Amino acid sequence: MKKQTFLKNAALLTITTFITRSLSVWFRVIISQKIGSEGVGLLSLIFSVYAFFATFATTGITLTVTRMVTDALALKQNGNAKFIVKRCLIIGILISSITGIVLFMNSSFIGNAYLKDERTILSLKILSVSLPFMATSACLRGYFFAKRQALKTASEQLLEQIIEMAVFLVLINLTGTVVSLGFGCCLLIIGTTAAEVLSFFYSMMLYYLDIRKTREKSEKISSFYKKATLIGIPVTLSACLRSGLSSIENVLIPSGLKKYGADSEKALSQYGQIIGMVMPVLGFPNVFLYCFSQLMIPEMSEAKISRHSKGIQYMAGRIFRFSLFFSLPVSGIFIFFGMQLGNLIYNSPDAGFYIQTLAPIIPFLYLDQVVDGMLKGLNEQMHYLMCNILDSIIRVSLAFLLLPLTGTKGVIIIIFISGILNSGLSISRLLKVAEVKVNWTNWFIKPIIGIVSIGFLTKYISFGSLMINTVLKITIFSVLYIIYMIICKSINKEELHWLKNLFVEHRISL
Repeated sequence: MKKQTFLKNAALLTITTFITRSLSVWFRVIISQKIGSEGVGLLSLIFSVYAFFATFATTGITLTVTRMVTDALALKQNGNAKFIVKRCLIIGILISSITGIVLFMNSSFIGNAYLKDERTILSLKILSVSLPFMATSACLRGYFFAKRQALKTASEQLLEQIIEMAVFLVLINLTGTVVSLGFGCCLLIIGTTAAEVLSFFYSMMLYYLDIRKTREKSEKISSFYKKATLIGIPVTLSACLRSGLSSIENVLIPSGLKKYGADSEKALSQYGQIIGMVMPVLGFPNVFLYCFSQLMIPEMSEAKISRHSKGIQYMAGRIFRFSLFFSLPVSGIFIFFGMQLGNLIYNSPDAGFYIQTLAPIIPFLYLDQVVDGMLKGLNEQMHYLMCNILDSIIRVSLAFLLLPLTGTKGVIIIIFISGILNSGLSISRLLKVAEVKVNWTNWFIKPIIGIVSIGFLTKYISFGSLMINTVLKITIFSVLYIIYMIICKSINKEELHWLKNLFVEHRISL
């Protein structure tokens, strides 16, 4: 029954997240058409600052609620879940309100002195309003994850994406031609803020409808603040430090590209193309693994509190194996068909080149996200903290040293070094604490041989139009890869049965 619940949640979260990510990529195409790659670069700078403040206001609260509510439910203390959520809501609203005021009051300084672009100031002021609403939604999201109610979380994120798009498209049509990049960014920012506000009301309604079913009285937890601090602060510090260093890195990228020889417009355009256009495309197929990374937190937490070491080993090994089975061929698809995808999605050979060049890092990026989710559930926040600190320091140092000398090549080098280092440290920790045994031949060597062989076999086949050609090639590649994996016994009958369970045997009941 528990396995069935997990699989249902995974399927629900995957479907809705797939729709959300699809809309997001389509929306980025529209944004790039309306304000160009330079505008996308300007937006990326704005959101790099906003991400730091949002991280400080929300990151620790989600994990804290998920872990503490999961533990309470595992101990049959349902009434304590109310107490936990109430306290976390109060803390989240207080912290996020202060954070929003700080951002609003310092927007001019940040825009002029830090980002060195006054066009970002108004957008930062507008975004500051959304932080308390975002913090509340983040808190309730943690509750829904703990209750294994994936549909509520996924539907909230889908609603948020639709509202953001709708508001921007309505405003852009009402105003006509975008007179400046700063004005175009503000239109999008208004949509983002409106989406946060409305998703807050939606989340509160879902929470109220769910919590009123709980008959047990809410009881005060004497160790609440101590436990919340131990869970939330390491994650918050880690995320804030990484977000802050990431923001510095994002400012250094266009600055370094200018020192390399690009003018301001070209530097911002190159930055927007790699960070704002290409990376979202590379991350798009990660929908399924993202869902598992979120759902694994309460599963691992419950297994740990129950001291079920065999269950931890099984879940960690299975998810790690499936992540490789999925991410390696995705990387191969982008390597062999990246140029076509760049032309198809953005009508840009440059975007295609960057997609193809960055494709080999995909398995590391995908695995890192899944492994981090499992480590959080296993109470490995300190290791997570140290890995992210080290990774962020290295990224900023490389951005400062490399970009003025190498230009966009330096950006690519940084992404590779960071992805391999951070993923490698996290994976080694998971394999140790979960005692997972790696089968190098079946998990790595055979799949890579198959991907390279099938890639060269399908790369030069032509089917007509760009869209038909690309879709058919990717489909043929995927089918041949699965057949190859079965023939060479890199995936066995038991694993095929597990995959069948994921997609066929467990019907979804809402």
